[in-house]
Amino acid sequence: MRDLKIRQDKFWGNISNDPARTGDSDSNSDNQVSMANNRIYFYSEVTRPDCLNLNRNIQTLSDAMVNTSHSYGVPIPPIKLHINSYGGSVFAGLSSVDYIASSRSPIHSIIEGCAASAATIMSVVAEKRYMRKNAFMLIHQLSSGMWGKYEELKDDMENNERLMETIRDIYNNHTKIPKKKLNEILKHDLWFDSDTCLEYGLVDEIIS
Repeated sequence: MRDLKIRQDKFWGNISNDPARTGDSDSNSDNQVSMANNRIYFYSEVTRPDCLNLNRNIQTLSDAMVNTSHSYGVPIPPIKLHINSYGGSVFAGLSSVDYIASSRSPIHSIIEGCAASAATIMSVVAEKRYMRKNAFMLIHQLSSGMWGKYEELKDDMENNERLMETIRDIYNNHTKIPKKKLNEILKHDLWFDSDTCLEYGLVDEIIS
């Protein structure tokens, strides 16, 4: 029997087109990751190219902030990360989670408009988390599409559970959502307004 191709990536959020579902496409003209002074604007789906761009910008700005601190004898200035994203690739998002959490320059995330799925874990691991008054956040389960032999399907379910455990751990460690409540929230697709996000500890402060 001919082996069937297995889809390897895991998706978490609204992906606008099929090429982007690979996590590799940078053809979507709506995606933008830009940098200005000590600010990074992540107005993009969570794809591998855009997360690579984000990670490079974090590294560049962090080095600059550390140099500024050493030169002037002041605390390391923070990086302001503005996020507007419907989510995307789990693996791409996790790569940026590690960059954000380990940045030598503290990162302050600012949710503008919306942050969904994979974009939310990129925000909650920041040292300080802000949210615009009229912005929304969405957290839910990851999605996976694959095909293959029976044992490969079983392996995929095990992989999905391992990834979901990683996602739950991030929320448990960086929010105030009780574990039982978190498991219930993840089963649904409900947008949370800024007041709810503040209550759940997804953000630290609401700004206008």
